[in-house]
Amino acid sequence: MHVDRRWARSAVAAAGAVIFFITACDGPSALADGESSPNPDFAAFQAKPCPKLTDGDKANGHLITTAAGPREGITVRPGGEPQTVLVKLCNTTGKALRDIALSAQVESNYAGEQPPKLSVERREAPDGDWHPVELVVANDYQPLTGASGAQDLPAQGTRTVEYRISAAEDAPAGRGRLGIHAVRADADPFDMEDMRGGGSGGFPLTTASRE
Repeated sequence: MHVDRRWARSAVAAAGAVIFFITACDGPSALADGESSPNPDFAAFQAKPCPKLTDGDKANGHLITTAAGPREGITVRPGGEPQTVLVKLCNTTGKALRDIALSAQVESNYAGEQPPKLSVERREAPDGDWHPVELVVANDYQPLTGASGAQDLPAQGTRTVEYRISAAEDAPAGRGRLGIHAVRADADPFDMEDMRGGGSGGFPLTTASRE
């Protein structure tokens, strides 16, 4: 996925930084039956400390670090059970970050030249209501496209959300990275200074071949 390096370099000096911490689950919370069963891994996940930005991250212009469990990401099967992922946003600064919205994106070649036919939903963990998420399919970095669910992130505070991902019965095989972007809902995408204070994370995602 192409990232505008001008934004990345300017973001190093940003007043706000967001870190994502990720774990995956295919337990009861993955059921697509309208219920909102808590993710069984939520308590253990929530208790884990937030990762810190490394010198390497800062040198490369990164505002975020990611940790995924399982590290190899998740696999969805056409017409199969949804898979869920917990994502924790960590504000590493002493200043509240206002109106932080979230978006989801895969690259255009995720499933070759075919549309990925993936369904993505999000809820506030551990047991909020599920809401549909627009999945952006593009190679350019587009954090504001499809961004929703804006909330304030308190100073040194966290927010944990859960994503539920499924593949249609006729979904093509695919492999790539599901990017999760955090961005101010009212940011000007053409103003590099205005885009500061968010972050990007993600995890490997695979759609298995139809059997």
